[in-house]
Amino acid sequence: MVRAGERIHVIGIAGSGAAGAALLLHHAGASVDGCDADAPSPYTPPLDAAGIRYALGHDPAHLVGVDRVAITPALRSLTRHDELEAATAGGMPVATWQAMLGELMTEPGRIGVGVTGTHGKSTTTAMLGHLLIESGLDPTVEVGALLPAWGASVRPGAGTPFVVEADEFGDNFLNYQPSIAIVTNVEMDHPDYFADASAVMSSFERFARGMRPDSAIGGRLLVVAADDPGVGELVARLGDWDGRIVRYGPSGDVEAGEIDYHGHGTRFRLWGRTFATSLAGEHNVRNATAALIVARELGADTDRLVPALGSFAGAGRRMELIVDTPDVTVYDDYGHHPTEVRAALAAARQMVGGERRLWAVFEPHMYSRTVLLMDEFSTAFKDADEVVVAEIFASRDTPQAMAATSAEALADAIERASGVPSIAVGDVDATTEYVADHLGTGDAVLVMGAGKSYRIARGLADRLAGGGW
Repeated sequence: MVRAGERIHVIGIAGSGAAGAALLLHHAGASVDGCDADAPSPYTPPLDAAGIRYALGHDPAHLVGVDRVAITPALRSLTRHDELEAATAGGMPVATWQAMLGELMTEPGRIGVGVTGTHGKSTTTAMLGHLLIESGLDPTVEVGALLPAWGASVRPGAGTPFVVEADEFGDNFLNYQPSIAIVTNVEMDHPDYFADASAVMSSFERFARGMRPDSAIGGRLLVVAADDPGVGELVARLGDWDGRIVRYGPSGDVEAGEIDYHGHGTRFRLWGRTFATSLAGEHNVRNATAALIVARELGADTDRLVPALGSFAGAGRRMELIVDTPDVTVYDDYGHHPTEVRAALAAARQMVGGERRLWAVFEPHMYSRTVLLMDEFSTAFKDADEVVVAEIFASRDTPQAMAATSAEALADAIERASGVPSIAVGDVDATTEYVADHLGTGDAVLVMGAGKSYRIARGLADRLAGGGW
């Protein structure tokens, strides 16, 4: 368990998850510092505000006086890391930041809640956290995205609920043992880690079976999407599981009705009440339904949940409105899987209407994912009028994977399969310039990607603000 006053050094502290974990460890009473080759980052200002020191770069000298080391899991894939090797050689306890977050979740008096699934984790986690806050339950929440209302990706709280976004990549979510879990969907992704869909399914099954019973909620509770094929297979695998399962969405135990999709968001009926959200898309009705179910299970009053959902403004880079002028509207989204692309484009079309020209500007994330899901990507952009593909963000890819495809090949596949004009014009800077030069009055732009694509959205906003459009 995390001890008050123990010194924890976080290697890779500038990443979204590591920075958030550092803040929660600091709030729990640990003495936290860290280092990162990429500091500062969008996630480090909250560290500065909390007085958490971090160094640029890595050096074994950072380990002097340290009790434990927390790392981002990506470090273990490196062939050499002098600071990590020095910690290991010196017998210093080393754990991932996810493992330390798991320690905090299981402290006495907490009810752990994990939100997982191939898509929709961040929005659903953030939404649930907001509902619990507005209901007066004072939760601790960790999300893989910045929340403007919190000024960080985490929110420390003194209440019982401890809510985390539980990411399946690298089996990271196995560090958590929640008593309540939401599973939004299960689908093949992360081909650089999971060999196939069966490996993904096995990982989700291990997560569910590892949930911790809590008498406060009558054991274990799994809240799952009713009509997702992957979730259906997961539930079938859990035939002997001794927890409660609540299915939400179409044909589920809890299903929203009278859904009204409009240009300012969505309305629906649930439990005899009308809920409204500024979020668009069918997927967000499902996300909201799951979050509302869990909030009620944790003791939130249903009548308070109505205004609470209405005041949720969304998470950073999840259909985030970057600029809205009389001439051009720009959204930024983290979507990088075909299912996410389809959902984001449908939501964008709902918001901007059918008459406006909608640009889909996409930075593919990883060559390995692009190759594996090329057919699905080729048909995912049908709601767009124009598609621009930026260079693929390699991330963890090997040189062999990087030789297997290209942005040009993806653009060609999209145009052939969907009939939507598609082009690849270079890196994120070249893509920004191309889109800015070709926008017309009344156009809307949806930028998508998990790498550096946010620079495209911000670059377009700068061009618009500077009169360069």
